[in-house]
Amino acid sequence: MVERLKQTYSIFSQAYILAIKDNGAIEDWDLGNKDSQAGAKKLYNILKPYLNKAKECETDSGCFYSGTYKSLFGAQYAWQPSTHSAYSRGILANGVAFGLWSGGSGCITDSSIFGSGKFSRVCGAIHVDINGDKGPNRAGVDYFNFLISKDGILLPGEKDYNSAYGSICKYKDTSSRNGLVCTYWVITKGNMDYRRRDISNEY
Repeated sequence: MVERLKQTYSIFSQAYILAIKDNGAIEDWDLGNKDSQAGAKKLYNILKPYLNKAKECETDSGCFYSGTYKSLFGAQYAWQPSTHSAYSRGILANGVAFGLWSGGSGCITDSSIFGSGKFSRVCGAIHVDINGDKGPNRAGVDYFNFLISKDGILLPGEKDYNSAYGSICKYKDTSSRNGLVCTYWVITKGNMDYRRRDISNEY
């Protein structure tokens, strides 16, 4: 799972670089309103020439597992990716399911602790199930997200990150929003130790 997530991070990072080269600064892209289906579709259409896709669902349901996703420690996850109205979806050629979310034109969505820095310039998000519709379909295990910003593709869970939606990565927490933002830990530490112990003091 770890290597698969790293590979996915690389795929979207390269797509972002190519899209910027051809379409100009991301803050000048017309990404519509924050949390809008139209905005997600615009983001999808800009990035899709740079992604090797096997299937496109866009704003239709599908591409992700059609059942219920769970949070890291078992609760039903707060947002179901197969049916979320603000996601535009597809499947990469390697089987990774992805959903794009728009943070709105101008990249002014603030996901930072102090209202400054790279997390204060968020343009959108990428939600990924790194093994498609295969199990366990659990946040922090095979379901993660990345942030799209003026500074490139960012890793939620880094110490300066603050989720406006209450998403966390916390040992034994049964919140419906636990797990999706374990991305930073997996990419930088190369493991999923947060499933077995408290890692809160190790960032």
